[in-house]
Amino acid sequence: MRVLKTRQHQRGITLLEVLATMAILLLGIGAAMLVVSQTSYSNRRSLTATQAQIIAEQALENITLMGCAVDPPCSNLLGQDVNYTLFQTAAGALSNEPPDDDEVVAREFQVAVDVDVPTQPGTIEPGSVVPASMTRDLVAEQPGSMGNVAHVRVTVSWREPERTDRHVVVLQTRMAP
Repeated sequence: MRVLKTRQHQRGITLLEVLATMAILLLGIGAAMLVVSQTSYSNRRSLTATQAQIIAEQALENITLMGCAVDPPCSNLLGQDVNYTLFQTAAGALSNEPPDDDEVVAREFQVAVDVDVPTQPGTIEPGSVVPASMTRDLVAEQPGSMGNVAHVRVTVSWREPERTDRHVVVLQTRMAP
């Protein structure tokens, strides 16, 4: 009787298998790096938008704390339209001047405050439209019974380093005596 011997070949890893494995690993590492960089970019953009919103909230609060005078309506808000530039460092410090040290990174924010009082025509800039709900007569069929309401709008804009257009945050409120 004859015994059949079976030969078992131990296969080693071929060069082609190694190259295919390396290619798959490189694709995975590249995808992970892309996710990390996009997450970092998104976090930075979100943080900057939050900082701009805080700047706008502070400017809006400064005006609303002034209140609105009764007669003439909201006259104490006249002259509050301003445009200014703020610089915020990575540490969160706000300044009206850019940092002296070139190593300090500071983002530049443009702030525009617009106060429109419909009963004070000089506050409404040419081309600016006051919403109809602010200029309507409050007493039916009684012309000239406009409300003593001021429309306050704060716009904060900035530029991202890798973009050419500006990002904008706008907050607005209405004030009455």
